[in-house]
Amino acid sequence: MSAATKKTTIYKYSSGNTGVVINDTDAGPYSYFYDDSKANVLLASFAPQGTGFVNHQRGSKPMFTASKKTGSTSDSKGNLLEYFDWQPKRPGLAFGPSKPQKMYINPCLSFFLTDQFDLKMTFRGTSGFHEFDVGKPSRPSYLDRIKTKTLTGHLILDLPKTTPTLKERQTLLASNPAAANMKKAQEFGWVLPRASPSGREYAQITVRDDLKPVIDGGNADIDRLSNFRTTIGKNVLGLKTLLRETAKDPNASVNLGGTATSRGLQVPPSIYKKFVPPPPLPMTIPAHKLLNHVASEAPNQLIVVLCSDRGPGECRKAERQFAQIHKKTNMFLKKNDIDPQKHDYKLIVSDNSRLPDPIAKKYNFNVLPMYMMYYGGKLVMIGDKFNGYSTMKEDLEIEIKNNVLRARKNLFLPDDFRFIDPRHSEFKDV
Repeated sequence: MSAATKKTTIYKYSSGNTGVVINDTDAGPYSYFYDDSKANVLLASFAPQGTGFVNHQRGSKPMFTASKKTGSTSDSKGNLLEYFDWQPKRPGLAFGPSKPQKMYINPCLSFFLTDQFDLKMTFRGTSGFHEFDVGKPSRPSYLDRIKTKTLTGHLILDLPKTTPTLKERQTLLASNPAAANMKKAQEFGWVLPRASPSGREYAQITVRDDLKPVIDGGNADIDRLSNFRTTIGKNVLGLKTLLRETAKDPNASVNLGGTATSRGLQVPPSIYKKFVPPPPLPMTIPAHKLLNHVASEAPNQLIVVLCSDRGPGECRKAERQFAQIHKKTNMFLKKNDIDPQKHDYKLIVSDNSRLPDPIAKKYNFNVLPMYMMYYGGKLVMIGDKFNGYSTMKEDLEIEIKNNVLRARKNLFLPDDFRFIDPRHSEFKDV
């Protein structure tokens, strides 16, 4: 949590178990809703901007997920029922859920879905019935400031008083000693004398003694910046000359610090920004060879696969995160002298840039990047989000650890698993 917690409010079930925890921060309230058990299983969580998730009571399958731009609902088996954008991508397109929905989580917890700004959680505990607004805060409107409405239909608003009225300004001027001189200047149209183009009038201006250090310091800064700009210009001119000479002689070397004739005018080397290459990617395999390669890996090792189109955008961002985790894992293995084949997991990148894509066809998805995790050739996890809604590197590391434990418990997805196309599925209440 990035913001510091100012106040924490806890609501409990009649059994005494914790039901709701509200952390009030400078950024807004963070809401957590738990099951009625001593294990305190987290059933729902929402951030101040309306992003979060709601899980089914029996199992960890998401019932509802919300990101900043999209939302989705799923059944108890994890099958996608509806996927929607909170705002229309183009005018005229449908957005938001197809209809308002009420979802029962347990006998004391319910969730109401209307739109991005109207998400509610209800809880019935020892202190009675409570309702929590967990959606995105709506923008303030002038209608919220209406005090009264006149008979003619005019609205009287409760607006903060920031500027003085005309009478108040006249009163302030009357109490000012310089108000008389100002009034006379306005009456006779007096104006300040203007300087001539030669600027000879400035020689008659004398600077007060207490302001001389300030003005001298400002002039010194101006001279220093001017000299620095001149130095940079001479360096650039010298580099241009050097590069032209280098183009004629392929065996010549380029000194980016400046030429020998302008060595006394060099810009300090510390201002040059050094290029740091990104960490290398793990093993990259074409998509049509991926499943055969996964089957040949060690049966007691989780194989984490990133399906990428190797292009810019979200896939490039996912590849950077994947490379950072790969570098961190290699450093850990080298430091502790661990054989990579005996580690809990192994990272692989699948090149899905060529069409047709056999992996996308097998699992019926068209979104990249996509993450898949195998154990002994069996599918443990597939999806483009972690913990229901996240794409961060830290959540990917947690997802890997959790799926290692799931695989060792023989919790696998069906062999014929495929994503359901929401355009051809029947929308029902969860």
